[in-house]
Amino acid sequence: MSAARAQRGVALVTALLVVALATVAAVAMASRQQLDVRRTANLLQGDQAYVYAQAIEDWARVVLKRDAADNQIDKLDDDWAQRLSPITVPGGQVDGFIIDLQGRFNLNNLVNSDGQKSESDFNYFQNLLRTLELNDQLAAAVVDWIDADFDTRFEDGEGAEDDFYLSVEVPYRAANRQFQSISELRLVKGFDAAVWNKLAPYVCALPGARTALNVNTAAAPLLQALSESLTQRDAEQLVEERGTEGFESVDAFVQSEVFAGRPLTEEQKGNLAVASQFFLARSEVSVGSARARVFSVLQRGSNGALTLARTQGTW
Repeated sequence: MSAARAQRGVALVTALLVVALATVAAVAMASRQQLDVRRTANLLQGDQAYVYAQAIEDWARVVLKRDAADNQIDKLDDDWAQRLSPITVPGGQVDGFIIDLQGRFNLNNLVNSDGQKSESDFNYFQNLLRTLELNDQLAAAVVDWIDADFDTRFEDGEGAEDDFYLSVEVPYRAANRQFQSISELRLVKGFDAAVWNKLAPYVCALPGARTALNVNTAAAPLLQALSESLTQRDAEQLVEERGTEGFESVDAFVQSEVFAGRPLTEEQKGNLAVASQFFLARSEVSVGSARARVFSVLQRGSNGALTLARTQGTW
């Protein structure tokens, strides 16, 4: 009798163990399935958000092409300059706007086509740094980063080439080529987070040939940097004079009373424009738990706008 009871006890324990193992396996399978479902949903929502962001880019190309047909200048009351109201889409929301990149200083203007320093642009960039209450000697390090040689510019300020960058904790080399993104500035000597955050809204990195500054869309500090003799009040007056309709021509801009007794040189006027070719379309999309922030650099030509670059997160 005791042997039979013992066998029944072992059988019961075995059965309980099997049930426990089956329960653990079932819970694990269910948890794994939930993770797979969640992962798949995230992928689908991420792809959906990216497609919506591309739709914003398509919208930007259409608006820019239509604007070019309507007028010959670019100003802040143009359709492209108006921010989209948030648009509700299945499962989320889409937002987007266009920035005139020629309303900012092109860092690649600092060197000529032969890879050597452009004196007029270098002086302008130093003025901009001073206007923003930053160290103007930082300009030398930026030129060293993109010029064609490996010689450090001590005569222009605190330059830096490979000898400096290879000595830092995590060594790297100077690019010695054009900027592909303004985020590269964080690699340049002297450009910490505080400096970058202060300068970033006023600069861009456009490829190829040099670009002119659009005085109809440039912020006041960029206009003040045109001459060392201009004050903050002078720049604000120029912004007031252009209003939202802008100046019809560069000649109309330089005829402002602000420049009375201190005219710009022909070279300086040659660096200005009232129309733009390069723009940035920025998309903000949320679909479910997915988020997409896409930056598209567009170049507008006679046949419409062409996408030169597209990045997510930053540009």
